[in-house]
Amino acid sequence: MTGPLTPEDPTPESLYRPSADAEQAEDAVKQVIDWYNTRLTAARTSDQNPDQVAAWRTARDQAADDLDRLEDADEDETVQIALVYAARLKELTES
Repeated sequence: MTGPLTPEDPTPESLYRPSADAEQAEDAVKQVIDWYNTRLTAARTSDQNPDQVAAWRTARDQAADDLDRLEDADEDETVQIALVYAARLKELTES
């Protein structure tokens, strides 16, 4: 068993960094935007389904809007955006 906590011991509150959530969310959204941009760039020189290209463009634009939302997002919204885009990135890269 360990002894009592001292003032020098980290507390859960001191270990939590909201900026880390914001950085993770921003990184995930940017990676998703990059994925869509790569597909859209390739579609210019290929015979890609126009409906698919439009869907990629719409999704990319939504991601850009969500990236802007992160600037003013509270902690809960930031975490939600991070989760959504981490899942989307996984889905996109595994397909």
